[in-house]
Amino acid sequence: MRSLYLSALMCLLALPAWAEITWKESYYNPSPADGDLVLPMPCGGAMTFRRVDTPNSDGVLGDIPVTFGEEGDAQPYLTGLRTSFVSGAFSDGGKAAGGFYLAKYELAQAQLDAVMEPCPERPPRRRGFVPAVELTKLEAQQFAEKYTLWLLENAPNVLPREGETQGYVRLPTEAEWEFAARGGLSVEEVHFRAPLPRLAEGQEIAEVVASGDANSVNGKVQVIGSLEPGPLGLHDMLGNVSEIVATPFSLVRNGRLHGQVGGFVKRGGDARTPLASITNATRYEVAPFDLAAKAPSRDRFTGTRMAIGGLAITSRAQEDAMGDALEALSALDSKLGNLATDEQVLKTLDELRAEAATQSARTKLALVAASVKAERDARNQRRNGSIRQILRMGTLFCDRAVGFYIDTIAIRELLKAYEDERQKAIASGDGEYLNQVLDAIAQDTPLVEQEFAKAGPEQLTYGNLIEGLAKDYSAELLAEQIRTVRDQISTLGAREAACVGALQTHLATRTVGGFLDMDLVALDFQAIAKDIYDEISKDIEQ
Repeated sequence: MRSLYLSALMCLLALPAWAEITWKESYYNPSPADGDLVLPMPCGGAMTFRRVDTPNSDGVLGDIPVTFGEEGDAQPYLTGLRTSFVSGAFSDGGKAAGGFYLAKYELAQAQLDAVMEPCPERPPRRRGFVPAVELTKLEAQQFAEKYTLWLLENAPNVLPREGETQGYVRLPTEAEWEFAARGGLSVEEVHFRAPLPRLAEGQEIAEVVASGDANSVNGKVQVIGSLEPGPLGLHDMLGNVSEIVATPFSLVRNGRLHGQVGGFVKRGGDARTPLASITNATRYEVAPFDLAAKAPSRDRFTGTRMAIGGLAITSRAQEDAMGDALEALSALDSKLGNLATDEQVLKTLDELRAEAATQSARTKLALVAASVKAERDARNQRRNGSIRQILRMGTLFCDRAVGFYIDTIAIRELLKAYEDERQKAIASGDGEYLNQVLDAIAQDTPLVEQEFAKAGPEQLTYGNLIEGLAKDYSAELLAEQIRTVRDQISTLGAREAACVGALQTHLATRTVGGFLDMDLVALDFQAIAKDIYDEISKDIEQ
């Protein structure tokens, strides 16, 4: 499948002259990376975006439940724990996945001017790529609107499409912003929940977060891309300038957002904020108006970054499928014993509603039915999450067993080398060296059996996990969930991808045959180990 980066490049090559990019790449994209989506701007400019994946297995109405906020905070009404949901409008190669796009850098002053002002006589210099600040939320939205219209007129093919609809530039929602700041699905849950981005080996937090500390930027806003990116390749999500998002501010009330809407939200802290006060959960309410000045509120440390979103309904066919998809989300798995009971409750409610004498009674019964379906939907979400966790555990046990088999192969290859050395020692008559080789053979030969045997318990646990899943859930449900897990785990490496493939095969054979042949499981794991070992050997030889 052609990458999004290459697709965007192909489009750019065909741009009309007035949409060509003439700015220095080191200014608008100082850290180029695979997967960058570069869109042209007026005046020869450009803006770079990164895709944020939100894969799910629930079809057109699928989304991901995410816990935002932080525990034990002194201001739980501001940054307390709460459940939210994210999902992107854009599919990727036909997989059960969605995604949205978020600007790789904060909106720079040169980019703002390129859209909102006449083109200058000369291209911008590097100092023009400090974040644009003192923006109101309305001005940021006006920029997004004007930029989208320019793209639709001058370079329509570079915007992502979905179905019959075109993407457009907008502010990110608060949920999108925090999901991306935490690393999305590119990090494990334990790292996603951490207050700050996970650092690479030897990296300091000041290399990633531009805070007000003396060992950081100490109140001086940096040009875009001056610091290292976070897990998704996004720069300055925390620190530098706070970022306005689309979602209006609401207080946090015991796990959810309060119903009253306040001012607007800015996220992430800025170059003045002490590092101790900056986390992935940092959020502030900003008054839209300065009452003393009787003018819109402006702050020289507040900016924003753009997102690319799409319509929720992208085609007539998708709209027609939504009703069935909504019913499917609250449907029970065919192997669950309470299916008939729940269905009977809903059937009875429908009958009572049809017989009700008043509209008020019919409305109340409809609300009860909706509550039953909502509870089943929530129950299914918890069930699916548990299944995916078990599938990940199965992949882990496969990976561990494969690791022991790789060790076994390596020791066998080493023993072959020892045998060659033994023959050389005999031919040369070097008795001392022969004894050293024989000692090494005697020491390492038992390791073959030992390492081989270590794979047994891992395989047994793996088999028990598959047996439990196949016994408790339908093949259709398991196939949906393993697609999601496969998309996430396959990005970790060849070994993990091979284990996901084996897991999918073994679940299918268990479902069809009624049992799991553990001898075949062992052979499959050994085949994976052989392939991985051969690849490692090739890399070493090269």
